[in-house]
Amino acid sequence: MTFHNDFPALKSCTYFNTAYVGLMSQPLYDFRTNYEQNYLLNADQYKIEAYDQLDNTHASIAQFVGSKKEQTYFVSNFSVGIRYVLDSIQKGSNILCIKDDYHSLVDAIEERDFNHFYLTMEERLEDKIDQALAQNKYDALVISIVQYTNGLKIDFDFLDNLREQYPQLLIIGDATQFIGTDHFNFSNSPFDAVVCSGYKWLLAGFGNGFIALSDRFFELTNTNGETFHQKVFTGHFNILGAASLVFAMDYLTAHDFGQLVERNKMLSNTLRKELLNIGWIPKFHQRSSQSSILSIASEEEVLKSLETSNVRAAYRGGYLRFSVHFYNTKHEIDQLINIIKEVNQI
Repeated sequence: MTFHNDFPALKSCTYFNTAYVGLMSQPLYDFRTNYEQNYLLNADQYKIEAYDQLDNTHASIAQFVGSKKEQTYFVSNFSVGIRYVLDSIQKGSNILCIKDDYHSLVDAIEERDFNHFYLTMEERLEDKIDQALAQNKYDALVISIVQYTNGLKIDFDFLDNLREQYPQLLIIGDATQFIGTDHFNFSNSPFDAVVCSGYKWLLAGFGNGFIALSDRFFELTNTNGETFHQKVFTGHFNILGAASLVFAMDYLTAHDFGQLVERNKMLSNTLRKELLNIGWIPKFHQRSSQSSILSIASEEEVLKSLETSNVRAAYRGGYLRFSVHFYNTKHEIDQLINIIKEVNQI
């Protein structure tokens, strides 16, 4: 299975940087070009039709992530969406979060009149959260499902237990580094709210994302669904971004998303094994639940050496970060390992 024809950028580089920006597919590019023809030629009708389709847009997103259509909201990106969610929480609330979590998430929390408490990133992060909740009363746990610097993925079973143990605790997740890499059913998840941008693992281009909210979110925050909808859709929305998100989700579904998930996991595990074989130890590699992000403590100069060999990766938080998606191949992983060996004289 190869996707090089659908993703032209793969013909000019070895791409392990989806955690920064997902590749645009040729089908999405063609769709966006044709879609904007309607704007070019029809102007007002373009906007009218987009608003007429907004309900269907929410239905498509809800079907892909397993949320209720009436509690699913298109937004232009995560940073906008998380602020809508946090604004529904009462001022002065105690918020438990993670130091060095995604900066847009941390900034949004710190901008608001909350009492925020930080936990450090550790191998057994769940134990730290458990201890914190036992020692103090918190109104919300706000956390990335997958950490962008090191790929740590929070344990869903642990969060399920928290939800039962602390029925008044809101659990809010940044799903940007997760959705598109694995199966996710919001209604059966431990989250009361998730917010996600579409330009990374969903491969939807810039200018789109979504919010999904649970019944419990509305109950605990005393938020009215209609009022929340009006707040999100004050003014116009990114019409092209919304259409692109639906197209990208349909693309994943049409290519058997279940098989893409398995391919992603196979490739990620292969790279993890190969890195271990050459003594490069991915952060948190011993955890039972792994993500598609593999990070190795390294000097930034190593990334520059990789770039000279046309390998795209990233350097985040002191880690050399590789992110693997279904459009990568075993051959590319072999190439990467050989380049690393050569650069580091292994």
